[in-house]
Amino acid sequence: MEENKQLWMLDVLGSHNNKLYATLLYERELQSNNLKEVEFENTEKEALIFRGYFANKNRRKYWIDEEILKHLPIRIGEQNQELVNKEDVVIRPLNPTPFKITPEKKYSTKELIDNFAPFKHSNPLMWTLAKILAMSGFVCRTYVCISSESAFGKSSIYDLIHFLTDSSPVFKPRSVPGVLNHINGNGNMVFDETHRCKKEVRDIIEEFALQIGGGKTTYINGAMKSGGTKSKYDCTLQSITFLFNNTTNYENPLKDYFEFIFSNNKAINDRFLKVKLDGVLTEEFNKEFDIEGTAEANKMTYINYAKTLLFLQHQKQTNSYERRFKTNSSLRFKGRRRMGFNEVSWLIDSYCDNQEQYDLLIKTFEQSIVGYDEMVADLKQQALFGDNRVSEEYVE
Repeated sequence: MEENKQLWMLDVLGSHNNKLYATLLYERELQSNNLKEVEFENTEKEALIFRGYFANKNRRKYWIDEEILKHLPIRIGEQNQELVNKEDVVIRPLNPTPFKITPEKKYSTKELIDNFAPFKHSNPLMWTLAKILAMSGFVCRTYVCISSESAFGKSSIYDLIHFLTDSSPVFKPRSVPGVLNHINGNGNMVFDETHRCKKEVRDIIEEFALQIGGGKTTYINGAMKSGGTKSKYDCTLQSITFLFNNTTNYENPLKDYFEFIFSNNKAINDRFLKVKLDGVLTEEFNKEFDIEGTAEANKMTYINYAKTLLFLQHQKQTNSYERRFKTNSSLRFKGRRRMGFNEVSWLIDSYCDNQEQYDLLIKTFEQSIVGYDEMVADLKQQALFGDNRVSEEYVE
């Protein structure tokens, strides 16, 4: 396997992520933004009173002193104090250090995308579009639903983005706290196969998706009784992505497919762009190389990728990039879907070198949207009319 592809293996980037981010505490991991004064016990059963905040990370509980809050995110140092609060062991960092990756343009957008996961694929244009969609979820504010064959490689792209930024988690939702604790506010939340979760979990996902996909920058928790969750979440730059397979991969698509799993599917459809990505990965992967060594050798490459993604995010939020190409779109959207199309096309504009490249990628993007609509058209007709089919001219 070529060296330029080894550094994009999941195991390699996972190793980098674990070394760089595992010992960081972010503001998003605070249980509450309300300052607390709490009495603890130490290992000698002495009573100690501290002012600060509780935080949760990787199923461990931490205490952040009041004066440390302004330095978040912080790296937990080697000196820590073990405290006890209501039978919970709480770690209080004693020598934390501030940590921040600053926005900086280290690569052009074309270099950033072309050199990222440069794997062989049966549909290279769709593979490029998939990478643009994934990066748009971090750089811009996007709400996208993506279907494909399971062998396309879509979830792996989002895993790689997460390993680079620590802000695009891919997860199968299993509980209400598990959903809310993945809200990061300035990245992407990537739901994988949402139909498999329980109804109460799906209800919270739907409520969250409708509020944030509708333009709200704050999510008010509708599940206050759930342990370890906040009453309010800052979602100023929050993107949401749903991943699932094509209709043929489901035994009972009229029950399990994404189009039919929510109580207000029309509202979801009005807010989210839905695309179908065609093709499969043809790259032959192997692990016959030094995974840890490759991760360490490419540490600065990964950090430079994160810096460039943050630079693009800053450009987008400050409106400091002027589009260069005209969008000759054959599709007409309204409302939130139009805004979503514009968000993704913004990064396509930054990626392309000329109008011809831009037109080709926009056409590919449009094909993915039309392809999705064509794939689900028959299912929607079945859902509306059962076995009593009608001609398409009567179906809206």
